[in-house]
Amino acid sequence: MVEGLYQTKVFLNDRSTAELNRGFSEALVKVLIKLTGQSEISSNLPWVRTLIDGAESFIERYSFEPVSEPKIGLNLLAAFDKKILIQELKTLEIRQWGSVRPTILFEIAKKHEDSINLNNSDLNYYETINRKAIERGLPVAFSESRNVQPNVGYSSEFYVSNQDRYPGSVEFSINTGVDNVTEVNAALWFLKETKEFNFIETDSENAIGRLVDLVVDHVAKTILLNVRETKTQDVVLEFFNIKSRKEFERLLAYLSALEQIEKVFVKSIEATSLKLEIFVKGGLKGFEQCVLYSEVLQRTSNRNPLQYNFLDKGK
Repeated sequence: MVEGLYQTKVFLNDRSTAELNRGFSEALVKVLIKLTGQSEISSNLPWVRTLIDGAESFIERYSFEPVSEPKIGLNLLAAFDKKILIQELKTLEIRQWGSVRPTILFEIAKKHEDSINLNNSDLNYYETINRKAIERGLPVAFSESRNVQPNVGYSSEFYVSNQDRYPGSVEFSINTGVDNVTEVNAALWFLKETKEFNFIETDSENAIGRLVDLVVDHVAKTILLNVRETKTQDVVLEFFNIKSRKEFERLLAYLSALEQIEKVFVKSIEATSLKLEIFVKGGLKGFEQCVLYSEVLQRTSNRNPLQYNFLDKGK
């Protein structure tokens, strides 16, 4: 489950009322981009404008931190109220990408004669991808990533060069020419389909940022298209490996934190399992999609969509 989806930071020139209001509005747009998974979200859209008008009322807390680079000012650290924002998006009928998201492996394409070790340029690219992915709410991993800090709280052993362990992967090449003009060629493999990208940007940092935007936009749209029904339906599911009250409470807390789930009721308690009645957007298909990449819940088998194992070591 990706953390920090309702938090962001925005640079301010000062603490004036005008700057603070601008900061709240800009912060809300950045959070909406993370929640919807779509980079084209902007204040020009009518529904976004409606939310911006009440941006300050959605703030749960905020603080400031002084900065001196690239210029003197301060960062506004803003956290928005999750429940209120989810309800507002529901009222406006805006679909939200859930917080359980696939980890995408990024790998620089190298010729066979090239060194397999990472050079400084490779590390810089990976660090830029990492920062941008955090802004977009996408878990990422890297080949030979022991040199790069991961952007989500998985164990360090999860971040190794093994493409088969990831739901999706991106292989890309970067060519920088005159005046730092940068061309990117990339291929994204996700859900057994390939999406290719080719574009030119004014510099390598903008090129990397655009690559991450294109990847996130495609992944989010693909996942949301897999659940066409958005009405709330109730389903009864059975969960195994619940061995203590603490694990039971942890399961309920996890389910309650999922944006697609509205209510959870205990249906029955058996000797080895627990049955819950869950009101979820999209019904059974919606539940399957919102926990598809979960490290906490896993279907007992591909043939039974109504039974899940609870993984006590998951996140």
